[in-house]
Amino acid sequence: MRMDLGQNGQSAEGRGRRWLGYDVRAWKPVLLILWLAVNGCVGPTAISLTRTRYNEVYRATNDEQLLLNIVRLRYADSPIFIDLPNITSQFEVSGRGNYSYGLDGAGPGMSNLGFGELFLRDAPTLSYHPRGGQEIAKALLSPLSAELFSVVNAGANIEQFLMMAVNDINDVPNATRAIAMIPSAPDDNYDFRRGVQLLAALEQRGAVELTVRKFEDTDTVSDPIPVERVRGGDLVTATKENYVFRSRDNDRMTVRKQEKTLVLRVRNQDKDSPEIQEMARVFRVKPGLTIYKIKSELSVEHPKREENVPEELDVSAGDTIFVNMRSMLQMAVFLSKGVCIPPEHVISGLAPMTADGTGQLYDWTNVTDGLFRVCVQRRRPKKSEVAIKYRGYWFYIAPDDVKSRAAMAIFEILFAVQESEGRPGGPLLTLPLGG
Repeated sequence: MRMDLGQNGQSAEGRGRRWLGYDVRAWKPVLLILWLAVNGCVGPTAISLTRTRYNEVYRATNDEQLLLNIVRLRYADSPIFIDLPNITSQFEVSGRGNYSYGLDGAGPGMSNLGFGELFLRDAPTLSYHPRGGQEIAKALLSPLSAELFSVVNAGANIEQFLMMAVNDINDVPNATRAIAMIPSAPDDNYDFRRGVQLLAALEQRGAVELTVRKFEDTDTVSDPIPVERVRGGDLVTATKENYVFRSRDNDRMTVRKQEKTLVLRVRNQDKDSPEIQEMARVFRVKPGLTIYKIKSELSVEHPKREENVPEELDVSAGDTIFVNMRSMLQMAVFLSKGVCIPPEHVISGLAPMTADGTGQLYDWTNVTDGLFRVCVQRRRPKKSEVAIKYRGYWFYIAPDDVKSRAAMAIFEILFAVQESEGRPGGPLLTLPLGG
């Protein structure tokens, strides 16, 4: 058997097994580990490397868009919302390589020839959905429902929620002029703020809670029905539809309406506390009760109050807290009053300002004090929770301003709830990214 020898007396086969002075066979474990590492870039590893990053960027851009629109409203500019409903990402890993085993066909001698190629690709596809038409009108302009008080039980601060979402409680105003982009006169919410602060303090110590109760209407909705004609299925169906059968006499029954109502329940031992008494005085309800119903002012039960009637003569005070809920647009305009305006824009008239009775400019940040504040400066802030650039200035929320961050979170939750009630389909702007 003949064997071709090269330099140093090695055979071609032996030369082919060596590469840069190392035995190729010794590289097999290293190559296997490298292959496993590359293979791990897809599948579960790809999810662990990208999901939280997408999540964080999505949250950050949502906050930036919301802050930008709030600042726009302070300048009486139009808000624009663009959704990102879909993010589709494709991961691809490929590679190839070749090694000539030291045989290049050019003659005797050692030559280590080969090449390798590794290709990694992440190609996300983003679908943008500009909100417009009836969709944005419904989401922004429809008043909130009083039932959304339930977000308080989900962890929202009751004081922040009431300050943002309620225009007045039993006609006690929450700076109602502040929901106009260009207010005609200054306004305040001192009494309203006092009431919600008392309510928040009571809620924090467990003296009050928001819950849902069933109340039965005293008026019947049917004629007397003989008892023998009422079947078990009728009772079940009535219960599902929030009705109930009640005995009228020994052989007849009537049907009454049951209504689920949001209520403010007061602990019995706290119903006569000074805080409850003061809260009842501010919001014009009867003190000393353990249950106060919460209903919208749009309800037919809302009483007509006479103007300029002293509180001690106001006989409309009762067991119901009637709330005038804001729309999402009104909430955003109200929050925009917490945006600080640079002096340059005040002098040039870029931002609408309101003069008080003395001819001085009114500081609208007073109505959102302790709730929401947006700082401003010429250069980009080194530290901020969220920052956007608008009209040559940087508007931002300070990193230690927890209340402003929480207010934005509550706004986004309520906006999502408003939109969830039947979002119509719209055009999608799809952008494929990557090579």
